[in-house]
Amino acid sequence: MKKYIITILAVSSVAAGVQAEELSRTKESLSKWVETRKLISEEKYKWELECEMLGDRIDLVRFERDALSKKIHETQSLITDADKKHEDLVKEKDTLKNASATLVNRIFILEREVLALLPTLPEPVQERIKPLSQRIPKTDETDLSLSERYQNVIGIINDLNKGAGEITVVSEVKKLSDGSAAEVQTMYIGYAAGYSCNNNGDVAFVGRATSQGWRWEQDDTIAQRIADSISVLKNEKVAAFIEMPVRVD
Repeated sequence: MKKYIITILAVSSVAAGVQAEELSRTKESLSKWVETRKLISEEKYKWELECEMLGDRIDLVRFERDALSKKIHETQSLITDADKKHEDLVKEKDTLKNASATLVNRIFILEREVLALLPTLPEPVQERIKPLSQRIPKTDETDLSLSERYQNVIGIINDLNKGAGEITVVSEVKKLSDGSAAEVQTMYIGYAAGYSCNNNGDVAFVGRATSQGWRWEQDDTIAQRIADSISVLKNEKVAAFIEMPVRVD
């Protein structure tokens, strides 16, 4: 009987040892499994978080890409507009350059015509417009601007237009046929004819414009008629019809 009891106790002791070992292994395995699950859960969370951050980053990159594409398109449009404006400016510059060349040619011709006209004008008129006429360049080399050159010519033409239909009387000195000089009153009819007489009314000249300048001829026979005409013009005599000689080349 004692033998059986000892055997049972021995077996029970062994079984208890085995169970304790298995329980320990089970606990260890369970602990490792829990740890593994925890690690898996943490890694999964990290992965999901990284995926979310990566998705946000991708969205940001796409936004920046779209914004950059839009900016590139706008820049290309601006470049295209700038190129077109540059082309327009180049065309406008060429047009203005051609127009300027045309204006330079025209003013040069006008200046030559005015210079050729000057000798045909009465001396008082030449003196009156001298501040402008002396500024006209004699050649195409000049420091004057294009606008200044046009202002000179226009000023001269305006002055001449105003005086073309006027009758004016000025005091002058004429050289007589005997070589002496006499002070005379000269009546200019516009820029075409002039009549001079001295204060005594016995010396007279008739002048006319020519391409080489004014030509004066002494004709004392009309001295009184010239004197009477000047008196009428000055309101010193009653208006009357007075016949005057006219010579045209």
